[in-house]
Amino acid sequence: MTVHDRRPHRPRSDEGSASVFVIGIVLVLFAVVGLVADGGRAVNARVAIVDDAEQAARAAANQLDVAHLRATGEARIDPGAARDAAVDFLSVRGYAPGRMTVTAADDQVTVEVEDVVPTVLLQLVGVDRFTVEGSATARAAVGIVTEIGGAP
Repeated sequence: MTVHDRRPHRPRSDEGSASVFVIGIVLVLFAVVGLVADGGRAVNARVAIVDDAEQAARAAANQLDVAHLRATGEARIDPGAARDAAVDFLSVRGYAPGRMTVTAADDQVTVEVEDVVPTVLLQLVGVDRFTVEGSATARAAVGIVTEIGGAP
């Protein structure tokens, strides 16, 4: 006597399709996690670079031409000293000289900084770094509670 299996037979053409689907979903989720993690690092770096540019601009704007201030009562920035102060500040913070631009005039200083943030997870899909830029402008001002002469 022969025992017959009475279960219906299903076609086997879809074997492994769930595995391909799961691998695809895992790759998409991994890319999203990479964007969140490395994107967060880029945003944090942008905040830090703008803060450093602001502080460098403030340090530079403090470099007044004292002789001119005493003679006329007018605050004027010493452009050479301002550039040196901004470059010194940014160098201490770890920025390379080729990644910063300092423009100093009589009444204001503009600092532009650029840096590169390496990625961690996005390297796996070919994105190995983000370039982050920040800038700030400060102007010469004297006074304790309010600016002498007022804002322009």
